[in-house]
Amino acid sequence: MAPVAYDPLPQAELEINVWQELEQKKLLGPNSRIWLQNFCFSPLGGLWGLATLACCIYGLVRPNEAISEIVGRKVVCMAAAMGGLAIASAMCATRAAESLLQSEAFQKLLARCEAGHQLPTSLSILSGNRRHDFDCRCNGDLVQRLLRELLVGTLLALALSPAFSSDPMYFIGWLLLFGWIVLYVPGRTSVRWLLLHLSRNLVEQLMKNIADGPAAWKHSGQFWEEMTKAHQEMDGMLENAWALAMWFVIPDISTTIIFGVIGLVACLSTVVTSHNILVAFAGLFLICFNLLKIGQQLMDMASITQMCMSTIAGTKSILSYAIAKSGPSPCSEAALKSAGYASRAEERADHSRFLTYLMVNRAGVEMFGVFIDMELITRFMGQATTGFLALLSYMLANLDITTEEVLSSLEDTGRYVSDSLADTGRYFSEMVHLK
Repeated sequence: MAPVAYDPLPQAELEINVWQELEQKKLLGPNSRIWLQNFCFSPLGGLWGLATLACCIYGLVRPNEAISEIVGRKVVCMAAAMGGLAIASAMCATRAAESLLQSEAFQKLLARCEAGHQLPTSLSILSGNRRHDFDCRCNGDLVQRLLRELLVGTLLALALSPAFSSDPMYFIGWLLLFGWIVLYVPGRTSVRWLLLHLSRNLVEQLMKNIADGPAAWKHSGQFWEEMTKAHQEMDGMLENAWALAMWFVIPDISTTIIFGVIGLVACLSTVVTSHNILVAFAGLFLICFNLLKIGQQLMDMASITQMCMSTIAGTKSILSYAIAKSGPSPCSEAALKSAGYASRAEERADHSRFLTYLMVNRAGVEMFGVFIDMELITRFMGQATTGFLALLSYMLANLDITTEEVLSSLEDTGRYVSDSLADTGRYFSEMVHLK
């Protein structure tokens, strides 16, 4: 890739049609664009979300007796209330994602993105490149994603199925919720993927120029001084874009946490109240699924910061590439002059200033003045665990569930599962012996 000239973007380049630009640069396929533009970020998608929210309110006001016998009436009311809160939070996140798409900060990142740049695997289902789109057959990423959503919908159906015959509104609510998960939620998820891709692409451009070094510089100005200016511009673009992104990333994470708590409460309450294995398994799946989802979201953002600031040996980052250029200058006299330097000493001094600048001026994904990196994620997981246990104790107390009941029920459930496995083993042994 030829070195990039880091001139400020003219205003005319910013006045673009975002959807058209995404499709031209093969970041979206035509069908994906229609789906996002005309459903997820349209009044139709908002009405779908409101209808789903209304069903949650109905479940709060009219808790079904059949489900209440399995998990308890308080749990039904709490799950409906928290589900409504999660949907409202997700709708706010979607509106914030739409605002980011139309923002000048996103358009600057999009203008810098190279057309045809290879997408990460998680982004490939949105791309028209290599025919990855919703009308594409045998798309592994799309099939995997649809299977995952179908599994979530099936487990929700199992949890709500006792109410379907006695109250059709619960079946309608499940259909709306399933459609909301499959068709509406991926709207804001796709914006997060696109922002991650554009951020990585921007950082990779600077990394490529630093890795090539002064010998490959074909523009005016001293190389390391120009890299400093380019880094400042990159840092500003990332900061502006992610400052807007936090208004949908944080509600999105909150929604994930709420669904995880619903799964935990339903699982524990089912174990204590009815020993219904299917409902308990559905709750356990929601817990694991949402924990993994939160971890993936945080790790994706931390990877951008790592690309900027990591000094770990073998890691590809701006700082590690700059450090690799330390020591004696490998450039010839002609290369030094081409890079804007009169001597090796001048080039080495400029490189030292650039390293000092990188050490002082951290860059990456920043929210509320805090960089999202692995150290922050480690601290967050420890504090979140403590807060989660406190919240769990409070909720169990309000649901009239004691620790002794949970432990006793888990022990009974463990014996039941063990006996079932033992009976299954004896059955197969007898079958083998008869043969």
